Amino acid sequence: MYSLKIPLESFDERGLRRSLKGVGLQALALSRALWFASSKELRNLAAELRTRSRKFAVNRASWIPFLHMLSILLVPLIVAGMGWYWSRHQQGVEDLKSMIDLITDPSPERQKYGIAMFEFLAKNGRMPIEFIEAQVDYATSAENHELLPMLELALQNAARENPQVANAYRLALERGPARVFAHVPSEQASACLSRLHDSLREADKATILFPAVRISQTYSGSNTEIRFFHAEDGERARKVAKLFGALGLNLKIKDMSSTEWALTTRPNSYELWTNGGALSRACALHANNSG
Repeated sequence: MYSLKIPLESFDERGLRRSLKGVGLQALALSRALWFASSKELRNLAAELRTRSRKFAVNRASWIPFLHMLSILLVPLIVAGMGWYWSRHQQGVEDLKSMIDLITDPSPERQKYGIAMFEFLAKNGRMPIEFIEAQVDYATSAENHELLPMLELALQNAARENPQVANAYRLALERGPARVFAHVPSEQASACLSRLHDSLREADKATILFPAVRISQTYSGSNTEIRFFHAEDGERARKVAKLFGALGLNLKIKDMSSTEWALTTRPNSYELWTNGGALSRACALHANNSG
């Protein structure tokens, strides 16, 4: 261990020179010792690197035949895998085209085959999520009114095995128009309801769909009700009631989400019940306003 020692001498000119000379010699000795120590460390490090590089060269030489054999095996496997993927992709595209052709065919019998194929593809995860919404939209406005119920049943069956189908189905229904199943006491009341619906603005009319109007004289309530069956559909039911309320038909909103019927009713579906009295008055008011 080196240390700098300044002698305690009288600080005359000669003594000061001797002290500075001694300090310089000690500093030079210290710098040389540090250089030799660091040089030794560097030499040891360089020797270790040379040893490791020689070992790596030997190991690399032994790995070259193995890597060559591995490449010979992997190349055909990669080519076969790409071919299998492409074939499967092409088959998936052909299946989707066949399904669409069957569902959009005018023949109800061929549409049934298309629905069965739709359920199979959706159940096994081979149906793009975007196709679900497109098929629901098509079935909603199809001439065959039985197509939508068949499609919904297929989606419900597929959703039991594929949760992604259930989520996509829910989103598709939320984006679509509210389906209102009307129960009216007579044909006159049914025609009155159609006139009220037709009198809505085009943008508002597109948000409400009447898939079926049933003639039923079993409802004896004094209120004209709109019923919803899922808690998340409450806000949509209020919007429908507001639109008809502007036409003079006041709808009482009834929550049916805790009943057994909610389990079998699809989301975004509603029921309108009336004894006909309020509906007739709304139509008369609308006729007077129109005249």
